[in-house]
Amino acid sequence: MKKNITLSLLFTTVLLSSCASLFPSSSSSLILSSSSSETSVSSSISSSDSTSSNSSSIEESSSSSFSSSESSASSSSPMVYPYTGYYQALEGLEDDQLKPVLTSTLRSILGSNNLLPSSVTYGNSRYALADTDEDPANPNNIILVYRQTSVSSTWDGGATWNREHVFPQSKLGVDTSNTSRHEGADYHNLKPAHPSENSSRSNKYFDNTTTSTSYAPPSVVKGDIARILFYMVTMYPHLSLVDVTSGDPALHQMGQFSRLVQWHLEDPVDAFEARRNNVIYGYQGNRNPYIDHEELVCRVFKTQSVTATQLCSA
Repeated sequence: MKKNITLSLLFTTVLLSSCASLFPSSSSSLILSSSSSETSVSSSISSSDSTSSNSSSIEESSSSSFSSSESSASSSSPMVYPYTGYYQALEGLEDDQLKPVLTSTLRSILGSNNLLPSSVTYGNSRYALADTDEDPANPNNIILVYRQTSVSSTWDGGATWNREHVFPQSKLGVDTSNTSRHEGADYHNLKPAHPSENSSRSNKYFDNTTTSTSYAPPSVVKGDIARILFYMVTMYPHLSLVDVTSGDPALHQMGQFSRLVQWHLEDPVDAFEARRNNVIYGYQGNRNPYIDHEELVCRVFKTQSVTATQLCSA
């Protein structure tokens, strides 16, 4: 009897040892462990949110029409940018497909004669700019683009401030009067400026130093200037940005392209610029995509020059 019990116990011990070799104690931890080799990165690159009460109604009515440029990536896949609402047509496009689609989206506001909406005139910009560039600290004032000073927004015939074409009117190649509704009246391209500073800038291209042919804006608006010009060459495809090696840019051209890419990267969108984009959207009906989705600058323009490629790859 004892012999049978001993044999039975021996058999049981062998059986349990076999099971242990088939199902090691660490197996449960392997099944439950997280996949640490996969990562997900999601960041908010830009936002068209506004903190101003004057644009709150615009934000509420259009918050579902456009989104901030959130990006996500994994260790095994390229960067992915979701585009919804106003930018839905960009979803899934390759970089070289973006610009014509953006152009079509922006120009959808134009009438049969390629004119801006009837209420968007160069004359009306005298009053729209009082809203678009309102001083956050004083709703009765505006901020002048180049001097960054706060002055009364009341239009007094251009004595206190006048309308600056960031892409110069002479380079646009159009005559602009107060009834104009062409590119010379586009609100995205107009900024309030001190009259003498406007004259000093004239039609010079933008660069880091001011010379007889170039103009250096203050650092706080360098990115703003760049994104306005990127908008202009997207909205109006006959315009272009170039790197000037000597002299002045030709008709329909503005520079310096590579410098503008650098400024865009170094001076990201701030609340003032985002609010301005929202307000212009309320007036004009289209948006500056390079404010809402800052990554689009490199996606659209990075192959235009070696320097731009390097800047965007850094």
